[in-house]
Amino acid sequence: MMNFFIQGMGTPWQIPAHIVVLVGLGLLLGQQGFAAVRAGLLVFVLSVLIGLGLTRVPALTWDGSMVLLTLAGVTGILLALRLELPLWLGAVLTGVGGVLIGMGSAPLMIPGLNALKIYTELAGTAVSTSVTLLALALLASLLRTLLNGIVLRVLGSWVAASALMVLALLFVPH
Repeated sequence: MMNFFIQGMGTPWQIPAHIVVLVGLGLLLGQQGFAAVRAGLLVFVLSVLIGLGLTRVPALTWDGSMVLLTLAGVTGILLALRLELPLWLGAVLTGVGGVLIGMGSAPLMIPGLNALKIYTELAGTAVSTSVTLLALALLASLLRTLLNGIVLRVLGSWVAASALMVLALLFVPH
């Protein structure tokens, strides 16, 4: 059973769009301060759980990579601009990101696979994404005053550039 949990923990690290969004959202929340981190993390955890629950509905499966990468680009630009955002906007961004990451983390459906193993894998994904977002947000909250915020602004530009590069790779013919 632990093997399925560990496999679920690795799921977000296998999809480039998930990585870029997690980095962008975590850094953006940390840049906004501890109130944004608390609210954003709560919304993110709930929305990831909703998204993971939606993976059990076969009619709702779709590849949200383009939307996730667009969201990452927006968070990168907001990071680079270093704007004071309203608390609700950070919550909306993390909520959308959480649902899409959850929906994009569906485990492989093998006939005869025990439902408990599927839910264990989904739990690993929820823990991994939430801990990653929290760690990045705490790191960013420590870096927000370093060199007058330049470090986070540069990282934000890298997030936006990374999102654009991965988005461009989606359009390359295979």
